[in-house]
Amino acid sequence: MINTTPPDIATIIKAEQRFLGKFTLVAAIILIVVGFFGVMSPVIMSAVTVGILAAILIIGGLTWVVHSYQLHTHGLADWLRPILLLATGAVMVALPAAGIASIGLLFALYFTIDAYRNFTRPKALGGLGRRWFIFSGIIDVVIALLFIATWPKGSLILVGIFVGVNLIFDGVVLIVLRNTVI
Repeated sequence: MINTTPPDIATIIKAEQRFLGKFTLVAAIILIVVGFFGVMSPVIMSAVTVGILAAILIIGGLTWVVHSYQLHTHGLADWLRPILLLATGAVMVALPAAGIASIGLLFALYFTIDAYRNFTRPKALGGLGRRWFIFSGIIDVVIALLFIATWPKGSLILVGIFVGVNLIFDGVVLIVLRNTVI
């Protein structure tokens, strides 16, 4: 039977500490440095982001090609996934600006959905933290509008900045988790 109970924060922190072990601080510093580089050079960070995503898609596509071949599948439906993964990855490599613009649209969609969740979440929690959820929702709407209003050219800079800022925060969280005693 699958345990559907979400883990508590102490369990999550212990798992993170076990996973990274003595390399937590090193990983945190690398994330922060790369994040600062991304904020300072957002176009390069956007290009690196689309390159990594393209590589993941291509590796996934090749993996599915091998899988489909080993299963001796002959139907179009069996080959559709690997073809789409490979084609999407190839387009991102051939036209990185289009890939970055696509990532910008995905960010706009993400922040729109997150805003909706933040505006509706306090009702499910009985009003607990209502002001913070609304504040976060407003910030999400502003960010989504920023991506939409500047799309596609704005994505070249915005994607790099947001990925860089996210890496900085991830590094800071790792440092905080490293120093947390449970």
